[in-house]
Amino acid sequence: MPPTNKVLIRATNVERAYPTGHDVVYALRSIDLEIYQGEYLSLMGPSGSGKTTFFNMIGALDFPTAGTVEIGGRNLQQLKPAELAYLRCVNIGYIFQNYNLIEVFSALWNVMLPMRLLGMSDADARDKAARLLGEVGLGHRIHHLPGELSGGQQQRTAIARALANDPSLVLADEPTGNLDSKTGLAIVQLLSELSDRKGVTVVSATHDHRMLDVSDRVVYLRSGEVEHIVSREDLKIEIGSIDD
Repeated sequence: MPPTNKVLIRATNVERAYPTGHDVVYALRSIDLEIYQGEYLSLMGPSGSGKTTFFNMIGALDFPTAGTVEIGGRNLQQLKPAELAYLRCVNIGYIFQNYNLIEVFSALWNVMLPMRLLGMSDADARDKAARLLGEVGLGHRIHHLPGELSGGQQQRTAIARALANDPSLVLADEPTGNLDSKTGLAIVQLLSELSDRKGVTVVSATHDHRMLDVSDRVVYLRSGEVEHIVSREDLKIEIGSIDD
């Protein structure tokens, strides 16, 4: 499903400052960016460029010291704690580099948990979790604990969990960072397929250049600022080099 022209996320003059003694360090400076419904957008840049900080801003995990972040037209800084908690649980799915699965829960229960938190019945949550795990290729491993799964299988479980409550936005922070090349490529392709099929907006903070091939746009950050933005039609990808 191609991206629409409807804005899902709007960041306006976003800054994130950290006081350090008599000085102030800016992790983000004057970020203005619109992200569209159904878009697959990659945030790229060197370490310290502000990717994860901005990722946390649009995921309601942190808040700017200046400027505003809106999701679906709602200013995140104006939401009450209960409203933020609901937004994080229902509207946003999170995928992390370290998977963040609960080790004592099976893959099935890890995916069920967000649904149970919203009050879905055990039977309905179990059926939906099993279906989602099947969609990510883990239908045969649903009762295994995370420690019994490979890194790629744990990340697939994390993807299924991120989709548990049918979010409009999935945030993936270095989703291939702990995976080997072959497994990482499979995860990249899986995220792209799920975005296309479900019409979910995917924002990935990544160093992985394989993300370029599936991205509708790539936002390059440097020193906390948007350096430039490249659309898919302007990307030229060749083995061993990336030109834009």
